[in-house]
Amino acid sequence: MAKTFTITLPDDLEQALTAQAERLNQSPEEIVLQVISQQLTTLLPSNSVPQVETDPLLRLIGSLTIDVPDLAENHDYYIGQALCQELKGNE
Repeated sequence: MAKTFTITLPDDLEQALTAQAERLNQSPEEIVLQVISQQLTTLLPSNSVPQVETDPLLRLIGSLTIDVPDLAENHDYYIGQALCQELKGNE
């Protein structure tokens, strides 16, 4: 079901919208719908499913058993330590 929205545009935005509509031989309403649709697609890809839910790594959560109780809090530290060891090993 379609809904009707009423918005107030500043003069400069209304002029830009009208000019764009004329250039594309479309109504201002069609331009607004396209812009809103593009913006929402950018914010919520894959038919409004938040990006977090489509992350392929999510299925790995809880699948590892590690004897490091503070890994979540100090993962940057541990990554840095591993990189240091790797670089020292290459000398």
